[in-house]
Amino acid sequence: MSYKNYKNNYSNYAKSSDLFKRAKQTRSTNQISQEKRERMIEWTTFYRRNIHRFIEHYFGIHLHPYQIIWIYAMSISDSYVAICSRAVGKSWLLGVYAMARAVLYPGSKVVVVSSTKEQAGIIIDDKIKELQDNYPNVAREIRNLTSNMNTKQVDLHNGSRIVIVAARDSSRGKRSTFTIYEEFRLIDKSVVDAVIRPFSYIRQAPYLKNPKYQHLVEESKEAFISSAWHKGEWWYEETKENIKNMLKGKNAGFIAIDYLAAIRHRIKTAKQIESEKSKMDEVTALMEYDNIPWGESADAYFKLKMFTNVRKIKRAFYPQRILTYNPRKNPYQIERKEGEIRLITCDIAQMAGQANDLSITGCIRLLPTHKGYFRELVYMESYSGVNSIRQALRIKQIFYDFGADHLVLDFLNSGVTLYDQLGIITKDEERGIEYDPWTVMQHPSIENSKYDELSERTTGLNALPIVYPISATSRLNAEIAVAMRDILQKKMFGLLVDESEAEDYMIRSSYKKEFLDQGDLSANSFFIAPYLQTSLFINECINLSLTLLSGNVRLVEPSGSRKDRYSSIAYGNYFATLLDQELIREPDQSDMLQQMMALTQTA
Repeated sequence: MSYKNYKNNYSNYAKSSDLFKRAKQTRSTNQISQEKRERMIEWTTFYRRNIHRFIEHYFGIHLHPYQIIWIYAMSISDSYVAICSRAVGKSWLLGVYAMARAVLYPGSKVVVVSSTKEQAGIIIDDKIKELQDNYPNVAREIRNLTSNMNTKQVDLHNGSRIVIVAARDSSRGKRSTFTIYEEFRLIDKSVVDAVIRPFSYIRQAPYLKNPKYQHLVEESKEAFISSAWHKGEWWYEETKENIKNMLKGKNAGFIAIDYLAAIRHRIKTAKQIESEKSKMDEVTALMEYDNIPWGESADAYFKLKMFTNVRKIKRAFYPQRILTYNPRKNPYQIERKEGEIRLITCDIAQMAGQANDLSITGCIRLLPTHKGYFRELVYMESYSGVNSIRQALRIKQIFYDFGADHLVLDFLNSGVTLYDQLGIITKDEERGIEYDPWTVMQHPSIENSKYDELSERTTGLNALPIVYPISATSRLNAEIAVAMRDILQKKMFGLLVDESEAEDYMIRSSYKKEFLDQGDLSANSFFIAPYLQTSLFINECINLSLTLLSGNVRLVEPSGSRKDRYSSIAYGNYFATLLDQELIREPDQSDMLQQMMALTQTA
């Protein structure tokens, strides 16, 4: 470098926040006193052993007591698990810790892993960017912060890097000295073991090249962060294993924090927490805020794993919204496959205020396979205290929006009254449509007397024969329960993913603009609703206990709980099992005889 360039750089960077560029008065190594060397070593050692102090002293960031405990325990553990409720600032604290570790250990590679890059990207886009803007000593350590569709990373002047990685097979080949698993319950366990964990390697610190320190090893570390969820998934076993290792004295750590910490330190108010919890079902609120894992009871007829193994459907079906109604085509329709049958299935409430007081409507796709129909539950909604006229209108709206073929209807209690309403022309004033009357369909499983009775009840002319009636007896209920369990065990039933994964999907889907529309306050809840209903359905199922009544299986819900969603979907599944028999039955002798006669005539 010429003297002129040196002089220009000296002037340009004289007040730079970048200490690596700011002009300095250099001194030779022998001019640095041994006492100062020792002080530098002592301070570096102290801060590495007490990273929370470094964050407070150097970054100037105030930490609450629980955050100090969390950070300290995480820094001394090779494997650390934090199960914390919503609203306690998990992502912010991870951003703070990632920056501190990257500064204190030059050349570090901190990798933040999540089920989607967008979810983990919050740590850089929101948290570290906010730290950079508000704390000068954080900003002076950052050489470059990149955040776009392809890359999300922070490069530091000391050679360290913080990078966001999506948990998928294509992420192979990365390197990490410290791996953070954000919301790890949503990450596929096979990807963690086969792709992410092999990232780990030893930080290539210069002192390791000195033979004097060859005996020292700097272990790579990993931290698993999530809120509590169902016990039947892999996160629970991973957490238990970490706790056992901690109690055995191994280098592992664990912490659990509920929403009370957020209220105590004024991160959120009690009113805000109550408002958020009120929008969830009891079980989800228990897991997300009270931080209590949930699992089925010992005598549960349905096991949680039966459902978690089949929650893989990302795209839900939606009936048309009045705000975006299109008389020619439902914008939320799912393309029909060849041979597909579509069912609307309903469990009808007696009246509002009863223990089971919800009317449930579900949409099930039946996709033909060699083993029978594969079921996909792609939509569900509930309502209470609605009269039969309004219910009949809503069922017909959903039926035609979905392009359904059959309606499976609960005929107990008020189901017959609803059937009468379905049997006349239904006027839809909102859409300006009149729907045809419906009547009972013919099927070998429906007794002739029952068919005749229901046909005579239909008052509308030229009614469409699409209704399959369910009049459940104790024996039929047992058959319905067995059929539901059997199809789940065979993994022939697909369910929508949970709400967290659904939000990530929405942000990347064609519905993104509508989903994020701040002017349409109902849009967000409209798009998330079927995923939430699926979670409620699962919770109902795993709460059902097995008893025997006159030798028949009987499912009993806990006091104060419901099983409306289970009943509705189980009714639809039962009808699907009848269609399975028609799909995969072997040709009987009469069929074979007819085929032989046809061949003879052709010859």
